[in-house]
Amino acid sequence: MTGVKKTARRGYGGRTAAELSAERRQRLMDTGLELFGTDGYLPTTVEKLCSHAKVTTRHFYEHFRDREALLIALFESILAETRQQVVAVMLDPQTPAERRFEAALDVFLASHLDDPRRARITTQEILGVSPRAEAARNQVISGFATLIEAYLGVTAAAGKLPPRNYRVLAVGIVGAMHELQIAWLDGSLGVSRRELVEELGFLVKAMVKGAAA
Repeated sequence: MTGVKKTARRGYGGRTAAELSAERRQRLMDTGLELFGTDGYLPTTVEKLCSHAKVTTRHFYEHFRDREALLIALFESILAETRQQVVAVMLDPQTPAERRFEAALDVFLASHLDDPRRARITTQEILGVSPRAEAARNQVISGFATLIEAYLGVTAAAGKLPPRNYRVLAVGIVGAMHELQIAWLDGSLGVSRRELVEELGFLVKAMVKGAAA
C-alpha cells in the first residue's frame, strides 16, 4: 500500500522496543551507580543489579557483557561528563585566564565529591579490577593529563613559563588530585571541599612556580 507512513511498533505503555531498551539500560546505569558507589563493586552481583533495576538477567546481558562492563561504562560516563564541564570552564571567556585552572579544579571536584558515589567509583572501585578496567582508567587519566599539559603549554607560549615538555608535571597533577580525593573521602585530610580546591590550587602553583624557576 503506497502513501502510508510506517510507524515504529509500540510496546508496553506506548513505547517502542528501542525506548524500552534504553530505559532498561539507564536503570542499570543508575543502579550500578547506587550499588557500586555504596556497597562496592565486589559484593554486587549481576543478580543483585537486576533485582534493584527491575530487569531480567537476559536484559542485562543485552547491554553489558558482564558487571565489569557496567562498571567501566559508569566510570567512562562520569569522567566524560566531568571533562565536558572542565573544558567549558577552561574555554569560558567570562572567566579571567589566570583563574581558569582553579575554576576547572573546582568543577572537577564538584563533579565527584558532591556525590560520593561517583568519587568512590572513579577513585576506588575501578582500581585493580582487571587489565580491561585499568586500560579504561589509564586512557581517561591520559586525557585529563593532556588537558593540563595543553593549559601549561598555552601559559608557556604566553611567556609565563619556560618552554619545556610539561607531560610529566601534568600526569603528576592528575595523580595528586586522585590521591587527595581518596584522602578527603576517608576524612583523613580534615578540610572542607573549598579548602581542598584552594590547597590543590596552591600545589599546582607551587609546581608551576618551580618549573618556572
